[in-house]
Amino acid sequence: MKKRTTYLILAAIAVVGIFSAGAPVLGAGKEVAKEKSYEKLCYTCHKDLKQTWEGKNVHAPVALGNCVGCHNPHASNNQKLVLSPRNQYCFDCHEKNSPEFNSGHEHKPVQDGLCLSCHQPHASLQPKLLSVPQKDLCYGCHQKEKEKFAQQYVHQPVGRAECLKCHSVHSSSRTDLLKKGPSELCAQCHNGATPNFKTAHANYPVQNKGCADCHDPHASSQRNLTRKVAHVPMAKKLCSYCHLPPDNPTPFKLVKAEDTLCRTCHADAWKEFSRPIVHAPVTQGKCTACHSPHASDERFLMKQNKTTLCADCHKEFEQKLSLKVVHDPVAKGQCELCHEPHAGSTTQLLKAEVLELCKRCHAEEHKTSHPYGKGVLDPRTGSTLDCVSCHDPHSSDEEFLTYYNRDRELCIQCHKKV
Repeated sequence: MKKRTTYLILAAIAVVGIFSAGAPVLGAGKEVAKEKSYEKLCYTCHKDLKQTWEGKNVHAPVALGNCVGCHNPHASNNQKLVLSPRNQYCFDCHEKNSPEFNSGHEHKPVQDGLCLSCHQPHASLQPKLLSVPQKDLCYGCHQKEKEKFAQQYVHQPVGRAECLKCHSVHSSSRTDLLKKGPSELCAQCHNGATPNFKTAHANYPVQNKGCADCHDPHASSQRNLTRKVAHVPMAKKLCSYCHLPPDNPTPFKLVKAEDTLCRTCHADAWKEFSRPIVHAPVTQGKCTACHSPHASDERFLMKQNKTTLCADCHKEFEQKLSLKVVHDPVAKGQCELCHEPHAGSTTQLLKAEVLELCKRCHAEEHKTSHPYGKGVLDPRTGSTLDCVSCHDPHSSDEEFLTYYNRDRELCIQCHKKV
């Protein structure tokens, strides 16, 4: 019986072999022939797509019928059967390391590989395959800027939504994606040699001296796009009050040392500088470390908003702002709520002693707190126990800004026998 079964199996194999001898073998190095070109083959099912692309600017692979340049015809780990992950497949052809995309400062969509946030992958009525007209495209993300630009005086390129006159779209070697240096950009339209230009600037040769120090490049509530707050001498074109005359070989040199010059008008401010603890820029006579001598969008002619300005010198705050819990004044950049900007009588330029300062906002918390103040000593330092003995005044990873977990770790810093 076993022999008979074996003979039957061998006979079946022989029959299969006879009939399959002439059949082509898949995977033997020969591609199975397609019935049509890729273009015609794909459009057999995707007729609707072909119709939507007619009369538009078409992506080169689409125009060439090269659908498989981007899509796998059978299977893929990526949506739409694309060959590479979404943040990478455009760079398969458009070299990511080219100067166009990698010049030092990258536009966020380029950085994240989100090309389709601006471009259509197949066809568009817009040039460069843009999803919508360029004037609408930029404001799709930069909505806050659009609101800011809605002021009485608007720079002409901004009014026409010609962002690309000044900004590179993908990357730039300059901050803010500028195509050229700020003054060089301005000079393309504003000729510093014209009589009107010279008169407007009291005959000083300012064409290469930082236009954006005095003018907002986008929009302003002030005529001539000047910044919101103007230093009085500048507003009255009394430049020679601080600088040598415009016909001098060095017209921008100050007539006196910086701090002496500022004191000429701001004598009252100098009175407070006699306090025992003085901010470093004040002791160095560097008023312009924090204040613009010409114009600013910030109160008191501050060069930047207070958060950015203070962090320029106090580098540790970048790390502090990244912690889980940030004190509200710190998060809002309100350093001056607790600190004197110029000089003070308490350590760290605080506006009052720690206990008094904290009570100004946290009056209720003090009523039920751990013993503190006069007569209560911190065993670690021997100094008076106050709020910052347990709480970080700026930020912490712990609840209530404590230095340690308050369930136990915080307490045993002092209460060792517990």
